[in-house]
Amino acid sequence: MEWPTAAGIHRYPVPPAPGGRVLRGSPIIPPPVSDDPPIRIPLRGNVPAGPAVRALLDTAPLQRLRGVRQLGLAHLVYPGAVHSRFEHSLGVYALGRLLLARLLARGGDRFLEDADGHAFLAACLLHDIGHYPFSHTLEELPPHPDGGVRIARHDERARAIILEDPALPLVLRQAWGCDPERIAGIIDEHATAGGPADARLRELLCGPLNPDRLDYLERDSQHVGVPYGRVIDTERLLATVEFSRDGTALCVGPKGVSAVETLIFASYLMYREVYWHHAVRAAQAVLKRATTEALLRGEVALDRLTRADDEQAVALLRACPNPATGELMAALGPGRGLYRRVYSGGLTEADRLVPGEARDLLLHLAEVDTWTAQDLLAGVTARYGARARTEVAPHHLLCDVAGRDKELFFEVPVADRDGGMRTTADPSVSLIAPTLANNFERHAKRLQLLAHPAQAGGLAAYLGLPRPWEVG
Repeated sequence: MEWPTAAGIHRYPVPPAPGGRVLRGSPIIPPPVSDDPPIRIPLRGNVPAGPAVRALLDTAPLQRLRGVRQLGLAHLVYPGAVHSRFEHSLGVYALGRLLLARLLARGGDRFLEDADGHAFLAACLLHDIGHYPFSHTLEELPPHPDGGVRIARHDERARAIILEDPALPLVLRQAWGCDPERIAGIIDEHATAGGPADARLRELLCGPLNPDRLDYLERDSQHVGVPYGRVIDTERLLATVEFSRDGTALCVGPKGVSAVETLIFASYLMYREVYWHHAVRAAQAVLKRATTEALLRGEVALDRLTRADDEQAVALLRACPNPATGELMAALGPGRGLYRRVYSGGLTEADRLVPGEARDLLLHLAEVDTWTAQDLLAGVTARYGARARTEVAPHHLLCDVAGRDKELFFEVPVADRDGGMRTTADPSVSLIAPTLANNFERHAKRLQLLAHPAQAGGLAAYLGLPRPWEVG
């Protein structure tokens, strides 16, 4: 029997005894030397990948991630942002190995058994298989009132893929010694089944100090070409991370607070300057509207679209006969005629900066869902078109709300020297985290109105809006 290790596969003639603790030299600790060829990726270098790892990587759901860009449409703004979720998954696996090793070195064997380590590393590799094309873009669409659009969370969708794929359950059972249902429950961060051990593994994978977050911030920063995600003191963070006394959460000691602050600061900057960059969000808004026009007309099957990779999804949408989807997809290239901002501001800034009816409209848009916003803006374009005596299509004015329900991890547990527990939200522990939490709500989360280039000036004047660069 071959058992996965933090370095790929360490060959054992029999599996570890049930209930055996994870100790030095056990199946999930990397052997000093491995004959298995590694896979080389940016940032992490050689990632050991033995037969069980490669068997998982060769399954169709993971191979599909080669064609799903990590940052969706961000490459239209940042040309280097073409890295894939396949690359990121390998990076999370590599950091997951390091995290396990550091936890074990700091007494984590009290809470982790061999089977837990196997399950965690398999979940690291599989954590993104539920992602749709274009990163998180389609996931932002709420259920449509008539039931025509219902897109599950990607971690929820991963469960169905793991359990229904013809190869994945077999690989997990035979090569990894893992129960597929358990792996699905670890990846689904809202799951409650599985008991304390699985809750602990979900905390490792989805909590504030997780390998997913550490990898994507640094990797995205590297490919985009900005310094923000590369300020994280990962080495110091991993050197100070440990389980809380009851084993339910990860924490750092006092010496790890500054490293946690670099993680929080990097998260804040990457969301504000990259993930929610106004032009990236404009492209996403155009794509979402193109997709909903096609889905609600029945021109594309939701199941087929969500199983596609990025290029396949683009081809499906470009083939749609309706003029709205065609015009919107043309705005994404070639030529990139992105929609123009006619308003951009914090979610509540309109109350201070915009007069009259436009203020009421913007404050309402900041609170309602996608479908209600479309109806509101269709009324605006109709009234404007009648006044201007020109035809203005409903899809020529779009609304984008970045981060309305998004929460970042500004509260990270910190163990006191006397055995107590506080968090970085406590100003006596960190002044940086509470300040960034406030700034995140006030300045990173933003509302944009976006208009077709031919209509942008007229619509802005009609609504009496300030120029976007004069706001916030």
